[in-house]
Amino acid sequence: MPATTIKQIAKELGIHPSTVSRALSGHPHIAEKTREKVLRMADQLNYMPNLWAQNLVGSKTNLIGCLVLELTNPFYIPMLRAIQDKADQQSYITFIGESRRNLEIEKQVIERFRRIRASGVIITPVLSNLDHLKNLEEDGVPVIAVGRTVKELDFVDEDNIKSGMIAGQHFIDRGFEEIGYIQSGNEYNFPEKDRLTGFEKVISEHGRNLCAVYTVGNNRIEGGEKAGKMWFSEKERPEAVFCSNDILAMGFIQYLVRLGVQIPDDVAVLGHDDVSFADRFIVPLSTVASPIYEMGQHAINLLLDRISNHEYSHEPQMISLKPELVLRKSCI
Repeated sequence: MPATTIKQIAKELGIHPSTVSRALSGHPHIAEKTREKVLRMADQLNYMPNLWAQNLVGSKTNLIGCLVLELTNPFYIPMLRAIQDKADQQSYITFIGESRRNLEIEKQVIERFRRIRASGVIITPVLSNLDHLKNLEEDGVPVIAVGRTVKELDFVDEDNIKSGMIAGQHFIDRGFEEIGYIQSGNEYNFPEKDRLTGFEKVISEHGRNLCAVYTVGNNRIEGGEKAGKMWFSEKERPEAVFCSNDILAMGFIQYLVRLGVQIPDDVAVLGHDDVSFADRFIVPLSTVASPIYEMGQHAINLLLDRISNHEYSHEPQMISLKPELVLRKSCI
C-alpha cells in the first residue's frame, strides 16, 4: 500500500500542502485549531514523515554516524546497543559502519557521514591518522572516540593499564611462575599495549618475567589458534596465559582442546573484554571484563550534549572506566 503523502492530507482537508507541512513541523504561525485538524487526519491516514527529506531541507539533522573497527567482533555489540537505545529515546537515527581496521575505508565512511549531514559521529578509530576527524570537528560536527584514548578528541575508554595489572595480580595470587601473553601486535592497538604494560609491571614487581609473548597478527579466532600452535610447540610452556582479548583466548583454547590439552590444568587462560558468550564457551572463560555497555552510554551522552551545546569550546573530555575480574573455569 503506497505511503500517505502531505498532498493527500491536504486534499482531504481542502487546504494547501504547505499548510499541512508547516502544521506537521510545528511552525509557530499555524493556528492551533488547524494544527489539530492536520494531526488528526495524518493519524487517520497513517501518515509517516519522510525523515530523509526533512534532513535534506533542515539546518539540523537527526542522524548519528557510528563507526567501529569490525562488526564481526562481538565486543562492539553491547556498545552499539547502548548507543542505539539512547538514540531511539531522543529520536535520532543511527548509521553504523565498519573500517575493517583500514584507514582509507575509515576516511570513506566519515566522508559519507559528512555527506548525509550527520549531527555527530561516534568512532573507534584506526588511529594511524586523525586529520579527517579533526577536520570534521572543525566543520562543526562533534566526534566522540570510544574504546580508544584519543587526547585530541572527546573520548570514552577503559583503564587498560589497570586491566593488565588486574590480570597480573591474579596470576601472582595463583602462584604462577611461567607466564605468557597473547597479542595481535597491531601497531596502533594501544589498548593491548597498555594491558601488557600493566601486566608486566605487576609480575615484575613480584619477581616474575614473561617467558613468552605470542604475537599473532590479528584479533580473530585464527590468531588465537596460531598462538595455541606456538604454545604447543614450546619445550618450556607457560603455565598461565593472559590474552589481550577474549576472541584470541577462545581461539587459543579451541586449538589446544582439540589436541587433548586440559584447561586450566595444563595451562590457565585469562581473556579480556567479557564478550556475551564468554560464559558459554567450551571452557567457560575467565576474563577481565570491560564495561562495554557503559562505554556506549557515556559516548552517546557526550555526543548528544555536544550536539545541543553549540557554544562548545572547552578542552576535550576524557572518560576512563574501570575493568573488573570475572572468574570462570579457564583460570579459577
